[in-house]
Amino acid sequence: MSLHLSKREIKVLLLLLDLEDSVTTKDLSETFQVSVRTIKYDLENIREWFKDQNVELKTRRNKGIWLDIPDSERLTLKNEILEVERFETYPDQELRVNQIIFRLLLVNTPLTSQTIADELQVSRNTIISDLDRVEALIITYGLQLNRQSRLGFSIVGEESKIRLLMEYITQKEITEYDIYQIMSQFVQSDEQKKVREVSIGINTIFQKNYQVALKEMTNLIDHSLLNQFNYAEILSITLRVAIATSRMQLHHTVGGYKILSNQNVLEQKQELPFLLMLKVFSHYELPILADEYLYIYSDVFVANNQQDIVQLSEELIKDVSEKVNFPFYRDRQLFTNLFAHLSLRLTKKHLFINEYNPFVDDIKAKYPDLFIAIQEASQNDIGGSALLINDSFIAYIALHFLVAYEKNLHSINVVRIVYVCSTGLGVTSLIEQKILEEVSNVEIAGFASVLNATEAIEEKNPDLVLSIFPVETINRPFIKVNPLPTKSDIQAIQDEVNKILADTQSGKVPRLIPRREVKEKQGMEVESRDLLVKAYIVYEELLKAFGNQLNLEYKEAFLLHVMLMVHRITFEGQYENTGNVVKELLLSQQTLVEKIENIFAKNDLMVNQAEITALLNYIGEE
Repeated sequence: MSLHLSKREIKVLLLLLDLEDSVTTKDLSETFQVSVRTIKYDLENIREWFKDQNVELKTRRNKGIWLDIPDSERLTLKNEILEVERFETYPDQELRVNQIIFRLLLVNTPLTSQTIADELQVSRNTIISDLDRVEALIITYGLQLNRQSRLGFSIVGEESKIRLLMEYITQKEITEYDIYQIMSQFVQSDEQKKVREVSIGINTIFQKNYQVALKEMTNLIDHSLLNQFNYAEILSITLRVAIATSRMQLHHTVGGYKILSNQNVLEQKQELPFLLMLKVFSHYELPILADEYLYIYSDVFVANNQQDIVQLSEELIKDVSEKVNFPFYRDRQLFTNLFAHLSLRLTKKHLFINEYNPFVDDIKAKYPDLFIAIQEASQNDIGGSALLINDSFIAYIALHFLVAYEKNLHSINVVRIVYVCSTGLGVTSLIEQKILEEVSNVEIAGFASVLNATEAIEEKNPDLVLSIFPVETINRPFIKVNPLPTKSDIQAIQDEVNKILADTQSGKVPRLIPRREVKEKQGMEVESRDLLVKAYIVYEELLKAFGNQLNLEYKEAFLLHVMLMVHRITFEGQYENTGNVVKELLLSQQTLVEKIENIFAKNDLMVNQAEITALLNYIGEE
């Protein structure tokens, strides 16, 4: 049976299945950023779907909408929607536009509007209207919609831009359920491994190619390789291999036809992108081209590795503060976290432009001014990286800024929570502060990704597990939440917390870990992380200040000295000035001394003359 529901209606339906209590149409309208009238229209279709399943969607004035069915039936209905029928939904215009683009990019001849209409089962006039939207979208990627009289439509432009567009569409349409299904295959034992079909690029050659890439990836990857990547990188590599395969089958290459020369070296080093490329390309008898490997391996060539990350972090904070009229520049923690994020993001081994980011839609909808401000500031401040500034990149940056809105929170260590989501300092800080602000009597015991969720849950032994993915194989109380928790999510968390506390007080649930120990350990981890980042920032700035004067033979020792120096200053253990200050040396290097004092002052560190004297000993002889 087909689901005649839009993408939003499916999300509303899934939310109703997740909720045990009632929810009002007003709450739903706020959650999905649409009018109450629109929600009422959606509910009419949803009610019909439930009726087909012999389930009654209950409503009552002044109470709201709810389902009165057991958990087992809720899970059955969710699986039916997500696993079986989700891809038979009636496509809205946005989904149709994406499907049209994929069809145009994965054929060698133009397609007529009637052909596309027949394939998508809509009218020709609908497709004509959709093609205007197609043209508007692809122009932003530097591509053109070629209209040929009596022949049809095609998309033309640079191959690299075509592939970026294909990546954008696949990352846009992929769901949390897809991510969970894909990633769960990588952590299964060989006996359990079973490649489930993922309907990406449905009814095109890409769909089959992606399935082959996914199967080969599950055979290749083991825990030793798994530690090199997070799930977004694994997803990007798999998608890129499938995209490269599909385009090469149509005789479109991303560069020249030079064969990759160092294949033996890459195979010996067990480079995962190469191993997957080799398997899939061999399956389709495609040549292993050097430029194709560069495309699959990384986008690192678009990043400016010479950019001053300290200066960039300061400029982003200053510009965003001015654009949204909020004093982010006063928050040194924001600077520390942003510096750490950008340092990893712009210099990492595998840098993929279109990384999956489950927070994009929520942040764009709930914080549009901040999103636009960061987008504009990034485009101005990050040199030579225009392709890097996409929605995913901006959303991850926005998470760090959002943390600054929700400072100075104090948690009460009662119910311990493990949160399964994306990784990253900004993500974890924002989620932690959001939950601690709005849910009483909880603490965050830790965060985990899909790849290490089981191990993290066993290690942390939490009372409650929250996840943006539908994790089903855990023996703890579990709540699936949105990437940025909604009001309904917060209420569900609070209800479960209250239930756990009641069970604990009655003796039904034993406490296995003392609360105070966990809290103190968590605080130490955060403080030590921040101190290390600050010390490294000071080290980089001192390197620039010393310039050619630094004795390069002692560069590694200089790093260690600075790290320990920052530690001494932070914990009030500086060298004593008495007997440790060389006035003549300080006077002879007066300009450098002023730079050193400014660097430490800028990082909220008060340095004395004894410590500066010790630093100056690293100057080489002229």
